[in-house]
Amino acid sequence: MKKAITIFILVLMALSLFAQRVEGPKFKYEHGDLTIYADKDTCSQVTIHKVSSDEIIKLDEGRSNKWHKEKLSGPYKKQYYTNSGYDLGHLTPSHITSYNDTLNYHSFSMLNQAPQLAQFNRGKWSRLESAVVDTIINNGGDAVIVTGVIYNNNKKTYLSGSRVKIPIAWFKVLFIGGQTYAWVGSNINGLITVVTLENVNKMLSMNGNKLIILK
Repeated sequence: MKKAITIFILVLMALSLFAQRVEGPKFKYEHGDLTIYADKDTCSQVTIHKVSSDEIIKLDEGRSNKWHKEKLSGPYKKQYYTNSGYDLGHLTPSHITSYNDTLNYHSFSMLNQAPQLAQFNRGKWSRLESAVVDTIINNGGDAVIVTGVIYNNNKKTYLSGSRVKIPIAWFKVLFIGGQTYAWVGSNINGLITVVTLENVNKMLSMNGNKLIILK
């Protein structure tokens, strides 16, 4: 009985830790190990992906490639991106979910993407995503990856003819082995900078994003 109680407490502690990673988003969509958040404008805000190195080594090239809407669809329509210079940029990338077909399907939620400069998406940001995968493999164990976008909510800009907000930056935070790694990438010039979690939260606050990433 004592053993069962101990296990139950440990599970509750793990769930509590995971739940405390983010504060502030208005809408939340849970899909197993992938949680998607949107803001009051129903634009993408942040995703949390819980993954283990055992799952990472099972990655393959299979992709759903079927963008779909959540119950709350938000302002997104694929045609807004045509000739805009922006890709439908995944927050949690599809490849890192390819160990599970259901999870990979949910990575193509329209709330798991935001306008991302095409060259940035396919270049430096893609290489960062690959580096995160390599880090998880090299470290082993469990990881939590928080990926989000930073809007200038003090002066919003949109895709032409839409209510789809264009982020000024993207961020990624990796929690693994008791360590925290964080990066911010400009959605203006594509420059990626190594930062701290505190830097990420300051940038979010400074630009009017009601979002806090907790360690």
